[in-house]
Amino acid sequence: MTSILAAADPTSHILPHDLFRLGPIWVTNHMLMATVAAVLMLVTFLTLFGKPQAGVPTGARNFFESILEFLRVEVFRPALKENTDRFVPFLWTTFFFILFCNLLGFLPIGEVLGLINPHLSHYAGTATGNVNTTGALALCAVVIILLSGIVQVTRSLIAGTYGHHDHGHEAPHGHDSGHGHAATHAHGMNPVVAVALSVPLYLWNFAPHPFKPEKGQSPFMWIPDVLIWGMLLVLELVGAAIKPFALMIRLFANMIAGHLVLAVLVTFIPVTLGIWQQALTGAPVTLLSLLIRMLELFVSFLQAYIFTFLTTLFIASAVAPEH
Repeated sequence: MTSILAAADPTSHILPHDLFRLGPIWVTNHMLMATVAAVLMLVTFLTLFGKPQAGVPTGARNFFESILEFLRVEVFRPALKENTDRFVPFLWTTFFFILFCNLLGFLPIGEVLGLINPHLSHYAGTATGNVNTTGALALCAVVIILLSGIVQVTRSLIAGTYGHHDHGHEAPHGHDSGHGHAATHAHGMNPVVAVALSVPLYLWNFAPHPFKPEKGQSPFMWIPDVLIWGMLLVLELVGAAIKPFALMIRLFANMIAGHLVLAVLVTFIPVTLGIWQQALTGAPVTLLSLLIRMLELFVSFLQAYIFTFLTTLFIASAVAPEH
């Protein structure tokens, strides 16, 4: 195992490796582990939550249910309010997919396979330690964020509530608010027209209007307002592009850092001359490696939480009435 970990190039444990060809596509170890994570998620949640349970959950079901409820009540609902249940499936899936990928990379699967056959040592890895994986996750997040804002504008136009900010509290479960919607729908917009106007209106409200003329003010105030709005829109669009980039790099960098440090530490052992020198080097390296592994376990949960939390905030800002 030491010879496997202490490769001549420590980055070999974090770089993608081509495993086999699937048509025109080369399947890498990171692609394989992402698929394994997805399959494990399906098996785990279909097994635990496939059938309703009337009694108090126990064991693994209780463990996962407590995480699901914590995320929904303490993380998603304070930011998303009445829109919570619309985005819970996506946010839950994002959290657990990242967590499963992180934990699979934490386990020494490649090292164990390498003991059986050295050619199998690269069949494992941390899928979220690949910038393509984290980039795909960030792209999914930004598409959901932008589409959520556009859909929110469309719904407001159809319901006739566009421009009104008095619906920011979550309605109690089980209460029918159909009468209120029926009352405002009469003043709403044709759905086809609403869809056509949703994107321009979303961009119009994407940046603030600091000089927007109030009632009774001169309409010439629109001139400085539009000029400033145009400059602010550029800054907002740059910020919108930075958000997924930050999500991508944060997760990618944190997941490769621990593995790279471990590989470098273990490399110190075989390069030391003499059996006694190797033993003296190996003792502190082993202790440090154990501590880093514990830190990696914490980081696996932390980075899944941070990615999901930031995505929640970005979605909330997109669907908030004032935006």
